[in-house]
Parts: sequence; C-alpha cells; structure tokens
Amino acid sequence: MSVDAILKDTPPGKIRSNYRGDGFEHWKYPETVGNDTMMDDINFNSHQSSEYAVERMNLSSGMTSEPFMLFEFMKIDEKQSLIKHKSQRSGLEDLSGIKFKFGKERTTESAEANLKALEDAVGSFADNIREFTKNLVSTAKRDYTGSIALYLPKDIAINDTMGYNEDTRKLGGLLESWSNETLTADDMFNATTLTDPTVLALAAQVGGILPIPAPVLAVIGGSIGTVASLEAQRATGKVLNPNELLRYQNTALRSFSFSWTILPDSENESKQAAGLIKFFRKSAHANKTSATMITVPDHVIASFHGGGAKNVGMIQLPPCYIEAVNVTYNPNNSSFFKQNNAPVEISLSVTLKEIIPIYAHDVEAGY
Repeated sequence: MSVDAILKDTPPGKIRSNYRGDGFEHWKYPETVGNDTMMDDINFNSHQSSEYAVERMNLSSGMTSEPFMLFEFMKIDEKQSLIKHKSQRSGLEDLSGIKFKFGKERTTESAEANLKALEDAVGSFADNIREFTKNLVSTAKRDYTGSIALYLPKDIAINDTMGYNEDTRKLGGLLESWSNETLTADDMFNATTLTDPTVLALAAQVGGILPIPAPVLAVIGGSIGTVASLEAQRATGKVLNPNELLRYQNTALRSFSFSWTILPDSENESKQAAGLIKFFRKSAHANKTSATMITVPDHVIASFHGGGAKNVGMIQLPPCYIEAVNVTYNPNNSSFFKQNNAPVEISLSVTLKEIIPIYAHDVEAGY
C-alpha cells in the first residue's frame, strides 16, 4: 500500500510521511531494507504510545521481499511535561492558600454571607483537588523522534508466563463442609481438627466455633498447637485435608531479545550502523534535566514487516522500554575498513520489556 493510498483513507493530520531532513532520525541496515514498501516511511501523529502501536500494527507491511523489523521511538514531550509540572505546583499552592473569611458581627445578613463564603470556599477547594488530581494521574504526552529498520532476525521468541501460587484452603474446606452439614461430630471434634493451628487461629478470633475457652485457644493456637497437632498425627495417622489449589497471582511482564550481525558493505552502511547503535543507546537512557529531576527513557514501538506482518499471524509487540543494548565490535577478527577505520563486523543485541502486562483481549487484538 502506498503512502498516498493510506493518506486517502486516513483522517487529516493522523499520519505523515518521513523524509530526509524532517528533523527525525532514520537509520537502517542493510541499505536496501524496506525499499520496496512505504510502511517504513510514515509515522503517526499521536501522543499515546499504545494508540501508535495499534496504528502501526494495522498498517504493517505484508508484501516486502526483505522482511524487516521497524523500531519507532516515543520521547516525553518536555514542553508539555514542564507545563504539567508547573500546574501541579500551582495546584498545591492553591490548595494551601484557601482561607475562610468571616465577619465579626453576628447578624442574619452576616450569617448568610458567612455561609455563602463557606460554600464558595468548599467548592473552590473541591475544584482545586479535582484539577490537581487530573494533572497528577494523566499520562505524559510523548512525541515521535525517529525510527530504525533492521533485517528480520532469527530466533524470535515470544514467551507468555503466568504467575501462580500454590495455596491451601484447609480452613475454607472445613467451614464449607460444616456449613453444608456434611461434617459429623466425629469429623469436627477430634484430636486432628482441634489441634490444627489454622483452625485454632480462627477459633481464637471468632468465638463459638469450638467448645474451647478463648484464653486456652489463644495459648494452644501458637507453638503449643503445632506440637499438639504433630502428636495427634503420630497417634492417629490423620491430618486435616489441606485442600491444595493453584491461585492466580499475575501475568509476568515479558522481555523480547533480538540479535543482529552487521557486516557493512559500504562507507554509508558503516555510518548507518554507528547511527542506529547510538540511537538505540540514547533512547535506552534517562535524560537528566536538573540536579534533582530526570526524565524517563523513550518508549519503543517495535513492529514486524514482511514475514511478521499481522495478516500472516505473527505476534506483534506492545509498547516497550529498552532494557538492554549490547554491542560487540569485531567479535571474530580485529579488522577495520581502510577507508574510514570502521569495524568490519558488529554484533548487536537489544532486549525490550513491555510496559504493562497484556490480557486476553490484547491477545485477540494480535499482541
């Protein structure tokens, strides 16, 4: 699809064409990568990284003779960030500067005036709280800064990992059976049940569950209860059913690692290699704005084109941070080009980490 065709079906101002001298950085290796597609020559005017990633995924290129990865970088909008910072500070000053003024004479008129002043002050306070909170929790705006196109590497691994905890509902199982009246007196009141620390701990908090005085429960619910439970097990060979289960904890944030071997064939490709490595490293680092403040690193929108296009079914990536950049110059031989002393071979690896976990609807969307 050409840029013209995209522009025809896209609202005005949504996307723009990249070109040399546009103020953004554009690097690629090899020089030919992406030359037969226009998908690496557009960017989306969006301050939201997630929205940008969706637009890019929907317009990934499926028709290219040289499959490639495209990395696009989103930087905190420093101007907007400064305005928001000043607004937050102003909001704090407004909140601390509200004062109530009341007249000295106690007349009906003054009482009504004082009540009106109080209502105005409360309303002003609520408005300031609302505005301060809005500025505090809104997402920072980001600006597109440029792109890197690299040939599609091998060994692309996407690993979804879910966190589960092994847990027990020993007490829940006991109470469930008790509430369903499936427990007999022998099941409930025996040495195994009455000496289990879990049962005793609850019984000490909720009186009336067991026919044992609270002071006694408080004592045997501790270490003495553990000893008693052990002895009961030895004597009867029975333990309280632990009712083990696997409890969902979270979805782990994923990391994505990619590796390339760069073998420049020309002086320009050596310059491209140096430029893209610097761009990766620069975007991975935080920006120092003062002695007390830093601005977080850039977001990265990574997309697969050609073999990894969405219509092929290959998983796409959500917005990420750069977690690591590793560069090895001349990993096999100490060789340099005679013309510019640039290294003959460069090994580059980049690790990305997603910013927030994905959910079932994100998988359905293609992530």
